[in-house]
Amino acid sequence: MHSVNDFPPYTSAEDAISKFPETATALGVKLDENNKVVLAAPCGIHDVLHLEVKPTPFFTERKERAAVYEAQIRKKNWKSVWNMIMVSHIF
Repeated sequence: MHSVNDFPPYTSAEDAISKFPETATALGVKLDENNKVVLAAPCGIHDVLHLEVKPTPFFTERKERAAVYEAQIRKKNWKSVWNMIMVSHIF
């Protein structure tokens, strides 16, 4: 995915997840060697638990990325599915 987005290669799965546009979607799960679920949440879980959609720090660093975040917000139209969600904009 880094190639598609013209980003430098990711250093790990968690690094890649940290570069998702929204904090609420920047989550990953896997099973460890003991079949226990491990949650990767580089931006935390507060926003997903409180129905808040915000940009990840990566998408606030540059105007081009901020524009991508804003386009994603429009495309996903979060409020049409979850009317109680709070969506934050950069611009």
